[in-house]
Amino acid sequence: MASRLDRLVTLLETGSTQLIRNTAATQLADVQKAHPEELFNLLTRVVPYLRHKSWDTRIAAAKALGGIVDNAEKYDPNAGDGFTKDEAKKEENDLPIKKEELVDDVPLAEGQLSLESLDIVSVLRWGKELLRGGGKEVDYVLSQLDPVQRLAHQKRTLPGRLGLLGEYLDDDMDIDMPVVRQNGATTPKISTSNGHANGNQVPSTPVEEAGLSARQLNQLKRKRKREAQSSGAKNRLVDLSIRRSSTMDSSADTTMSDIVDETPNTNGINEYFSLERTSEVDEDSKVISEFKGPALPIKSELETDEEADGAEWPYERLCDFLKVDLFDPQWETRHGAAMGLREIFRVHGAGAGRVRGKSRVENDILNRRYLDDLACRLCCVFMLDRFGDYVSDTVVAPIRETVGQTLGALLIHLPASTVYAVHRILYRMVMQEDLQLSKSGWAICHGGMIGLRYLVAVRNDLLLRDSDLIDGVIRAVMKGLGDFDDDVRSVSAATLIPIAREFVNLRPEALDGLINIVWGCLSNLGDDLSASTGQIMDLLAKLCSFPEVLEAMKKNAAKDSNQSFALLVPRLYPFLRHTITSVRSAVLRALMTFVNIEGEGTRDWLNGKILRLIYQNILVERNQDTLNLSLQVWSALVRHLAKDPEDLAEQFAAHVDALMQLTLHPIGVSRHPIPMNATLFQKPSGNTYSLPANFVPTTTSRQLSPVASSEPPAKKPRRKSTKTVETIPTTSSHDVDGHMMQGDVDLVGMEILIRSRISAAKAMGLIMSLVPTTVLEAYDGSIVPGLSSAYSSTQLTAALIVDEYAKNCTSKTQAARFVDPLQKIIESDRPLHYRDLVSYTQLVRAQCAQLLNTFRDVGKVSQSKLPILAVVVQGEPEAGPDAFSIVTADKCVNEDFERLKKAMAPGQRLIATQALTEARESVVEVITNAKDVKDQRDIRIKAAAASALVAMKVSPKKPTHIIKGMMDSVKKEENVELQQRSAASIAKLVELFAEGGRAGPAQKVVSNLAKFSCIDTSETPEFAPNAVFTSNILSLRKEEDRRDHPDAAKFAREAKEARIIRRGAKEALEQLSQIFGADLLDKVPTLKSIMEDALQHAFAGELPLDCKDPEQSAGQAAIDGMSVLRALTPTLSTKLYPFVIHLLPLVIKALHSELSVFRYMAAKCLATVCSVITVEGMTMLVEKVLPSISNPVDLNFRQGAIEAVYHLIHVMGDNILPYVIFLIVPVLGRMSDSDNDVRLIATTTFATLVKLVPLEAGIPDPPGLSQELLKGRDRERTFIAQLLDPHKVEPFHIPVAIKAELRSYQQEGVNWLNFLNKYHLHGILCDDMGLGKTLQTLCIVASDHHLRAEEFAKTGAPDVRRLPSLIVCPPTLSGHWQQEINTYAPFLTCTAYVGPPADRARLRDQLGKTDIVITSYDICRNDADVLIPYNWNYLVLDEGHLIKNPRAKVTIAVKRLLSNHRLILSGTPIQNNVLELWSLFDFLMPGFLGAEKVFLDRFAKPIAASRFSKSSSKEQEAGALAIEALHKQVLPFLLRRLKEEVLDDLPPKILQNYYCDLSDLQKKLFEDFTKKEGKTLAEKASSGDKEAKQHIFQALQYMRKLCNSPALVMKEGHKMYEETQRLLAKQGTSLRDPVHAPKLTALRDLLVDCGIGTEPSSENDLTTETSYVSPHRALIFCQMKEMLDMVQNDVLKKMLPSVQYLRMDGSVDASKRQDIVNKFNSDPSYDVLLLTTSVGGLGLNLTGADTVIFVEHDWNPQKDLQAMDRAHRIGQKKVVNVYRLITRGTLEEKIMSLQRFKIDVASTVVNQQNAGLGTMETDQILDLFNLGETADGIDKPTLNGGESLGREEDMVDATGEVREKGKRGWLDEIGELWDDKQYEESFDLEGFLKSMK
Repeated sequence: MASRLDRLVTLLETGSTQLIRNTAATQLADVQKAHPEELFNLLTRVVPYLRHKSWDTRIAAAKALGGIVDNAEKYDPNAGDGFTKDEAKKEENDLPIKKEELVDDVPLAEGQLSLESLDIVSVLRWGKELLRGGGKEVDYVLSQLDPVQRLAHQKRTLPGRLGLLGEYLDDDMDIDMPVVRQNGATTPKISTSNGHANGNQVPSTPVEEAGLSARQLNQLKRKRKREAQSSGAKNRLVDLSIRRSSTMDSSADTTMSDIVDETPNTNGINEYFSLERTSEVDEDSKVISEFKGPALPIKSELETDEEADGAEWPYERLCDFLKVDLFDPQWETRHGAAMGLREIFRVHGAGAGRVRGKSRVENDILNRRYLDDLACRLCCVFMLDRFGDYVSDTVVAPIRETVGQTLGALLIHLPASTVYAVHRILYRMVMQEDLQLSKSGWAICHGGMIGLRYLVAVRNDLLLRDSDLIDGVIRAVMKGLGDFDDDVRSVSAATLIPIAREFVNLRPEALDGLINIVWGCLSNLGDDLSASTGQIMDLLAKLCSFPEVLEAMKKNAAKDSNQSFALLVPRLYPFLRHTITSVRSAVLRALMTFVNIEGEGTRDWLNGKILRLIYQNILVERNQDTLNLSLQVWSALVRHLAKDPEDLAEQFAAHVDALMQLTLHPIGVSRHPIPMNATLFQKPSGNTYSLPANFVPTTTSRQLSPVASSEPPAKKPRRKSTKTVETIPTTSSHDVDGHMMQGDVDLVGMEILIRSRISAAKAMGLIMSLVPTTVLEAYDGSIVPGLSSAYSSTQLTAALIVDEYAKNCTSKTQAARFVDPLQKIIESDRPLHYRDLVSYTQLVRAQCAQLLNTFRDVGKVSQSKLPILAVVVQGEPEAGPDAFSIVTADKCVNEDFERLKKAMAPGQRLIATQALTEARESVVEVITNAKDVKDQRDIRIKAAAASALVAMKVSPKKPTHIIKGMMDSVKKEENVELQQRSAASIAKLVELFAEGGRAGPAQKVVSNLAKFSCIDTSETPEFAPNAVFTSNILSLRKEEDRRDHPDAAKFAREAKEARIIRRGAKEALEQLSQIFGADLLDKVPTLKSIMEDALQHAFAGELPLDCKDPEQSAGQAAIDGMSVLRALTPTLSTKLYPFVIHLLPLVIKALHSELSVFRYMAAKCLATVCSVITVEGMTMLVEKVLPSISNPVDLNFRQGAIEAVYHLIHVMGDNILPYVIFLIVPVLGRMSDSDNDVRLIATTTFATLVKLVPLEAGIPDPPGLSQELLKGRDRERTFIAQLLDPHKVEPFHIPVAIKAELRSYQQEGVNWLNFLNKYHLHGILCDDMGLGKTLQTLCIVASDHHLRAEEFAKTGAPDVRRLPSLIVCPPTLSGHWQQEINTYAPFLTCTAYVGPPADRARLRDQLGKTDIVITSYDICRNDADVLIPYNWNYLVLDEGHLIKNPRAKVTIAVKRLLSNHRLILSGTPIQNNVLELWSLFDFLMPGFLGAEKVFLDRFAKPIAASRFSKSSSKEQEAGALAIEALHKQVLPFLLRRLKEEVLDDLPPKILQNYYCDLSDLQKKLFEDFTKKEGKTLAEKASSGDKEAKQHIFQALQYMRKLCNSPALVMKEGHKMYEETQRLLAKQGTSLRDPVHAPKLTALRDLLVDCGIGTEPSSENDLTTETSYVSPHRALIFCQMKEMLDMVQNDVLKKMLPSVQYLRMDGSVDASKRQDIVNKFNSDPSYDVLLLTTSVGGLGLNLTGADTVIFVEHDWNPQKDLQAMDRAHRIGQKKVVNVYRLITRGTLEEKIMSLQRFKIDVASTVVNQQNAGLGTMETDQILDLFNLGETADGIDKPTLNGGESLGREEDMVDATGEVREKGKRGWLDEIGELWDDKQYEESFDLEGFLKSMK
């Protein structure tokens, strides 16, 4: 059976998504964090996956490995020597080390390489190249060595494979040395110069090869190689040593597959790294298969003896494996090894190679050596790796990139001298001057470049200090950029970008060369999309940002005509339409830079061609930012050329016609696009695109729906490709614009198409205003016909062009020629149909035809009576006056419909009515739709025409048409940009009126805009429906109203329309505000009166009656006034702020109004004003509003103030920070307000504020606050500090005598509880089990009772009168609470309100008189009416997680109880469902986490969605943010300490007795037994012979079994067997039923409390925090094997099926026992080990467990003590909890007291069980048989505190919060947010550098 940990590890491989794999990795890291001692167990499991074939699995394994080592402690054997790391670092700065002079006196360890002596030439000449792998590299003999031998062997052969020992004779080697290589024949042991030594195994020889001579073997091998190559799989992965893009297999198949198949894994020892789980190798013995025979302690293969006892670096052995794997023939293995090394050295590099017992200096040398050796190996990989992978057009070399990252991780720890040595090697690889290569190797150069890139990025500190280094890097980069190979260029550019500034500053003289090289690169890239384009463009853009570079370019241009700008700049043009957005932007930025360079000839490249290309850019660019950049470049170009308008006109003349045609090209509708004429687009090379096959000129024939093949033809073939070019016209660069050129509405979106036309109009308008008027005819020739085009979208664009032209014109008359056609548009009727909407009309016609067919087919109307529909519809080019139109359709559904219906036979009419009505409804629907679309287009065209007239400053006598044109657009235009244009024009028009002194129309327009801005009820409430509310908070009601609307669709539609109107009106008002600035209120007096008059009227004094009357308008006017003020304030000129401030007192008056609706609007208005005019607004708020928040008399004041704060926080966001402290305490006070609305909104507000507090500290005081306020703030600061950090809480002196010595953390807990008490807050105490939650609770409850009594005695105030407290707990704990109260606080009276109804009835009248009432959850539910009338002081829920289901009756009952203070105690995790947390807080502070629905939307849903395996990265981000927010919000109200944190305070072993009562059946059997056997026993006891003792012993055994379970004694043949069976059958139970064996149920409860066996509450068990390794692991001891069976079968298998357990008893073969122990210790996901005391008690080391449970007890205390010490011994890092299950009042209790007695008198050790009886007196023996009376006066208590503080449970908390040290929250579970771009992410330099921090 695979354990949970194994399952978690396999998820690295089998997880279906990256998210799941990453989550598994994170959880493995968490296991390491929680269980630091499991380091090697985890590594052993994870490391094999680094060799996995799948990329994702390797990535996940590396992530897991990284997480595990992150959580492991750093190794420093000299930690005590006091010489610190910083001093070690100093060496880099002080000592002039360049070579390793200091180190040379210590010889290199065997096999270590050194950077100084590494022979690069040999490596490159003779080293074995590392290809893709998969060829004959499979090593048969190796698979037979065990891991240790194999490692040794591979280490020995490495120098040979690296080529350091001369030529590596690969083929011949195999014949010399068959054992090491291919065939299996045995030869004598030979040692060769190659460093290959032979193993001495004798594997079986394949028959085919036996007896062949060396020569024959060689031939055979060559033949096989050829076969393999011809049959090899063709694969996307290319061997890059053959640098072509043909997919040629390197050496694809396993060369000698038949041999492999015949050499199975012989001796059953699985390969250490292998993931194949073979069936014959037993999963469980896998890890310890080497140990056969005597038990040995388990040790991971990764852990050597020295590591185990800390003598050497813990990762030594693992890194040995990985270093060998770096040179593995399989690329996957190399990749995994590099990632593994990267993760280890990133964290633990500083410890490598160090040994205990050496001095710090010696260890530093060893560490340097070790890192030096690794650096050599990484450089060798750079030299030998030839594996690359084509991704789209780039080659990624995953091995080189990853090794680069590993080198980066290593470089952090290297001293400067070593960094230089590495740099020298990499430099030689790039330069290749002294390498004696036969042909230059691009891969070597590429490898060197990647290495340099990481070196430069990680150690740029050294660049500035050392000139050699920067010179070397620069020379290498220059060489790389000039390389013929694109990928080398790409890496070189990437290397230079991060150090460009240093380059320019330190090496100005090298600039010329660099600039030439970069431009050279660009011309080589040509029009093609090559790999390095992006990097080289970025480099160019970065360089051009330095003025020095531009100066150098100017100098060059002056000197050399080939360097002139006219030749250079056009090299950028091909990249204008590059597929990568960032490249397109980079080009535009570069052009922008070049336009702005002043100087001779710097602008020679400005001509018509670039104008055309940029204009085309504007037409087809979909990315908003790139589009804006294009417009800026256009503006710069045009304005520059316009210095000579004639020249501008001449340059652009050739292009006007084509570009006008493209600009005015109509836009289609969904599913009916209208493609552009591609031949009108010019390529950078100057030629144009070919026409799409189905292109139809838009002016002539009927539009066909285009097919996808209308793409431009291919560019030149892919780079350096040796393939023949196919003739299929594929698209390369212009594919990026294919959809735009198609006009594909569905793919591109209407918004973007309209945006492109608006932008083109801006561009065209600008150039028209700058060319001489004489040439404008060419432009007008397209525009004027455009204004009356058959296409609506063409008319719109034409009007837009005129609008932009008029805006740019200097004189009014320039554009006057367009006035008439525009006025015609707005004054006369619009055409009845547009050609671009023809598809709508066709649809209407089809539906009409359908209706008529229904008459014919269903209504049986004869064909002759049916009207005939014209085939051609209006709007098609060939349509005549009789064509089908919407008018025809209207007639069809009205007159024709009625006429035909009358003409039907009555019977037929009945049958057909339904079909006809349905058909008619669908026609009506499409007609409405067609009309709506047409109206929308009409509005657009009229608005654009009206705007153009306004731009020409035309102010007609009757402005109604113009105003209506624009107002309609402001009200109804869905497209934001068009609506904004209309809004701006309306504002312009008001300005025209104001200038012309026409106050009337202006006033009307403005008051309409104000009215429209208040139309959206979600922003501005309606007065009439809300006037009735006086004591509600409308902000809360808004939320609810939104949800449940009777006609949802209609409501949504109206709300959307209202939003559009408000958006337009608000935009227009803002534009007005910008136009008039400080004069706004003088020039537009209407606005002032709208804001001021109604407010003065309503709020200057008492609220007048007309403002309360829903029938009158005064109320709404006041609300609208505040709404307009709110809308305008953000854009007002600062000079108008005094006006706003002078209105604020009125707004504050409204905030205190008796009507809820005024308070609501005032709160929103005040919040906005404060966010804009912060100092004055907030000061007024703090001084005038906040004091009223605690007005005890007037609820309206409190509601208004808290509502204002609520909105303020939402509006101000982070800007509220300086004021948070003022707000938080007043808000906190309202969380326990008597009014429900105030409470709810206060808790929500507080929740938001609490999250901001930690950020508040460093913020300077806000200006303008008085001294008193600032003083008050410091008081509140201390409160907040305490709220957020329990350690800062003031110490609380307990005023009553608690009979216990509190440990320091318990005192802290009491301080925290007192803090909550003081501020009337409520919280959850969720300490770990065994830390004494009960005691801490009793302390605060007792103290509070005492202090109240004192206060009452003094003042007699009713609010401190005596009140009882209520403790609600599970029934098993009620006795425990009584016992604790009697033990620790005997001065409190307590009543246990438990037991059957009759008992409870007797206790009712005591409930109010006692101090503390203890009851259970069920009784709370059943006796709610008894408990609810009381007011309780404290209400404590023990095991409070029982109310996690908000809908359970128990929860509902508990939440109805009233109390001053509420407290939840819980030790168990809120497992999975965040909603459970909501329920707990809904009890503590209702509303704190919002209403349940709101909470679901805000937290639960995003969190759940982010955990779903297919969630998008957006969802994952939302989930992470939600968790973060929730975390911050609940943190202050949870206190959790884990045992590990308070260890110093705890005894290493906590003993607790866990009592359970006999079941009725057990009692009956006990009584029967004593009755029958009592006499005989008395006799036997007094006689002393052996037989008698025997008899007594049997009797005692009987009773012990009976304590465990009646089923152990009631066997067939027992006297009472039959009778008992009958009795039980009647009750419907059986003997085995756990009901009769309370120990079994107690054991289950105990395990669950320990966090063992809690069921995951969702199917996807990845998310359960506890699902892999439980917080505690237990040993369960029984005396009898029989009882162990019961525990296994009845408790573990039935009640807790999720528990994973192992078992060891006498039946387990002694030789196997150690295996079980090893397995339990090495796999933390086994929760439980079942043992018998006799077997498990001796000599085993079970430190994996920290909980010991005794189900039965031994007479001999020593045996139990020994058993306890299994877990509690050296190596145990945790506190051990020991629980003893004792049946109360039976001989078990007496055994315990005997044990105690014996331990106390240190009596002699008794060996045999019955010898124990020999030492007892007769009465003691008899006493064993009596059922003891339960303790006096307590109602059957069920738990006794034992030697410690009772039973406590463990909790991994609610939200994963309160995890101070080493905890993990949900955030960790979410894992990385991953996209598909694996390479990009894995090899992103910035991300890598962040990870190194």
